[in-house]
Amino acid sequence: MQNNKCIINEEIIEFPLDKENSILDTALKHGIDLHYNCQAGFCGRCKVLLKKGQVDMDHSGGISRTEIKERYILACCSTPLTPIEIEVVN
Repeated sequence: MQNNKCIINEEIIEFPLDKENSILDTALKHGIDLHYNCQAGFCGRCKVLLKKGQVDMDHSGGISRTEIKERYILACCSTPLTPIEIEVVN
């Protein structure tokens, strides 16, 4: 899959994602320090804003319906379906 953009404190970082691994797993593999705790979709600590693209998210309640409508996702339980751009918000 193409490189994806991750914006952290206004710094743009690009890294390749694949459909087999979560955004969080791949970011950590490439040395990108995203916030996280449970890695299971419960805590919501890895919440990021999906600025562009589409993902498949299978969470365990760590994000509200309102946040999902506002295009927030949990990086620990989201896999990309298309090239994406995310912004770290917490």
